[in-house]
Amino acid sequence: MTRGFGIDASLPLDVALEVATLVERAGYGSFWVNGSPHDGALNIVEGALRRTELDVGVGVFPLTKISAEELVGEVRGRDLPQNRLWLGIGSNRKPGALDEVRRAAHTIREELDVVVTTGAVGPKMLALAAEVADAVIFTWSLAAEVEGARGILNETAHDVGRETPIVVSFIRCGLLPQAADAIAERATAYGAIPHYRNVFDRHGLRASDTVVTGTDRAELLDGIEFEETVLDLSVIRAIPAENTVASLAELVTACAP
Repeated sequence: MTRGFGIDASLPLDVALEVATLVERAGYGSFWVNGSPHDGALNIVEGALRRTELDVGVGVFPLTKISAEELVGEVRGRDLPQNRLWLGIGSNRKPGALDEVRRAAHTIREELDVVVTTGAVGPKMLALAAEVADAVIFTWSLAAEVEGARGILNETAHDVGRETPIVVSFIRCGLLPQAADAIAERATAYGAIPHYRNVFDRHGLRASDTVVTGTDRAELLDGIEFEETVLDLSVIRAIPAENTVASLAELVTACAP
């Protein structure tokens, strides 16, 4: 099991890159950012790839905002080191999300030498991930949900003669009491998104119940290690008290491998 660390793409670039440096020093294997806003994500990805030797991943660029062709152009135009880039894509377009992700994955695979990563929640998108992706990422999930999803991934990959994609998940983490308000705000936002709300409802949980929290490193690691039991790659998705280097550094240290 390797562990990565993820931040929000809306962070100022100087803050993001200072955190990337801390993440590398703390022994993580990868640095991640969500894909919205996509221009902020691209700037952070470029900076992190140049400043560190870490793998850098995006979970995920929304294809409703930036196309696969545009992503290919950005990777080439910025001359990004493709061997360390996990390029995540996803779509919630209705109708057409499955076709959009399928076409985008094929375009990226044909044009770039990156780890093609797709976001997935429902069974149809999971099956598609097993057909076209190198890795699948759960951007807000929980161990029980990932464990169930593995059955779909394994079965579909077997049927099409492929290896099962690498299973990646953001593990949302926050330190208490300082991050309590930030956790509540983020959980409320995700709990209002129908496809995520359906996941939480299926397990009789609220979004906030799936955040790993604690007052210190020992408490956080207990929760993180439980979630990691069903993963190939875990990514600590930081929910800091404040979007500052100092606040994020607390989590980098507390959750370090």
